[in-house]
Amino acid sequence: MHSTTHRVELPHPLVALLILLLSILLSWIIALVPVWLSSKLFSASSTFGKAMVATLLSVILFILIDALVSRVSQPLALLLGLLSIVWLFKVIFDVGWGKAFGIAVVSFVMTVIILVILAAVGLGLSFLLS
Repeated sequence: MHSTTHRVELPHPLVALLILLLSILLSWIIALVPVWLSSKLFSASSTFGKAMVATLLSVILFILIDALVSRVSQPLALLLGLLSIVWLFKVIFDVGWGKAFGIAVVSFVMTVIILVILAAVGLGLSFLLS
């Protein structure tokens, strides 16, 4: 019997960087409108531009925190990532911790709804194309 080893090919570093940048862009686009709409509920100083900055920075900060802390503890990385997003919303939309948390929760729920709709459309398209 021959022992076969399976070699896993890692993507070229430039391909990995492109995948990372595309995932940041896609995450930013999907979360942008829910963050903007929910910030309108909780902040008088909400603008689309602020929502763009808040969403982009929160995606980047969450990825960085996850990359650095998840090696030690995945639950801690998640908690710190979520706290960093709430803190960013607090600072950028000039609200207290409670309203920043409200922005985060409402935008999360809206994002989940959007993702479910996108998945349903994608699933429906896959049935149509097969």
